[in-house]
Amino acid sequence: MPSPETNLPLHFRQRHRLTHAREFKAVYDARIRKSRGPFVLQAVPNTLDSPRLGLAVGTRVGSAVVRNRWKRLVRESFRLLQHALPASPDGGRYDYVVSIRSSPDQPVWTLAGCSAALADLAAEIDREWRRRSRQSEAPTQPPPSP
Repeated sequence: MPSPETNLPLHFRQRHRLTHAREFKAVYDARIRKSRGPFVLQAVPNTLDSPRLGLAVGTRVGSAVVRNRWKRLVRESFRLLQHALPASPDGGRYDYVVSIRSSPDQPVWTLAGCSAALADLAAEIDREWRRRSRQSEAPTQPPPSP
């Protein structure tokens, strides 16, 4: 989390959101997913200077009150962590989609727990994208000739 003296803006404006179905589809098509408890985080690198967030909280999670509470928690966690989230291997940031899964024994999550899960999953996804970019950059050697 950024320290208070860094004076970085902690806004959650329109430019920090995924708003179109094509943007969500791009994240889903990347097929990189990490989960922890009810959280499922998917991400794809973008070329922007800030990360963006999309939320997918279905009706199976609970009533509108429960779903909106989850969305508020995730948005606030993202708002506080946006400058600490990792940059993508190509120098941009990531587009994230957070999905919440339902579970019958779902505990009450706090802002701290939500923020920790978001930060950990974002770091795992960044490691996965970096691993994939190293693999794609590795020179392919022709098979040895007899």
